[in-house]
Amino acid sequence: MSATRPEVSAVEALDEDTLHRREDRRDRWLTVGTFASLLGLWAAVTGSGLWEPLIKPLFLPSPVAVWEALLRLIEQGYQGRSLGHHVGVSFQRFATAFSACVVIGVPLGLLMGMHRPTRAVLEPPIQAIRPIPKLALLPLFLIWFGIGNLSKIVVIAAPVFPLIAISAMQAVRSVSTRKIQAAQALGASAWVVFWRVVLPASLPGIFTGIRVSISLGVTMLVGAELTATSDGIAWMALTAAEYLSTDIVLVGVLIMATMGYSLDRLVRAIETRVVHWSGKD
Repeated sequence: MSATRPEVSAVEALDEDTLHRREDRRDRWLTVGTFASLLGLWAAVTGSGLWEPLIKPLFLPSPVAVWEALLRLIEQGYQGRSLGHHVGVSFQRFATAFSACVVIGVPLGLLMGMHRPTRAVLEPPIQAIRPIPKLALLPLFLIWFGIGNLSKIVVIAAPVFPLIAISAMQAVRSVSTRKIQAAQALGASAWVVFWRVVLPASLPGIFTGIRVSISLGVTMLVGAELTATSDGIAWMALTAAEYLSTDIVLVGVLIMATMGYSLDRLVRAIETRVVHWSGKD
């Protein structure tokens, strides 16, 4: 009696790439649906000029009012400077601080993970500095680095650098020792072990630390523009709050949220391309 082949379902017959594309499209639609639902809820509780708002516009303007404020800022600027200037200044401060943290913090974290004496020297002070609230040090940073952009860059970098460095170190230390020993047994040199085994295995953890640091850096951007400045998106939102211009405050908040989310998606896209083997063991 010949064996009969079991029927294969339609989903099982699809090749892996087609299935992944369908899942990606589904995830994108779910993301769009989430943001649309939040926007609809916002419009519902604020009325949007169509019905009586549940929340007073002073506390939460409608999406229409925020959109009109954005158009007004694009056309007229804020406090004598264009909206593009404020966005550019804030992004420059953030990008400078964050890039320096990645360029210095990742190699330093890799070194601490690979070299025990280096870890013994550098990890304790980094771990000791990490819990200190950096906004409390803002007056000290102003005294040390002046009222220019340097003090604001330091405020952003101060909490981001330890997080990136420690994440990179922990990523190295989490690499399986069996993989390292197998490479050494095959005669691989220390450089080959690092380049072909340790670094690829550490990249997912490094990228995770970078992504977490983005949100922290955007948060610290607000603290950096608290004092001794007259431009920037966070400064715009903070000064608008003093005049109860809630629509302008929300414009600033949404711009910073968009910047943080876009940077996170960018890093995620780079991670997907660079660490294409992650999750496929």
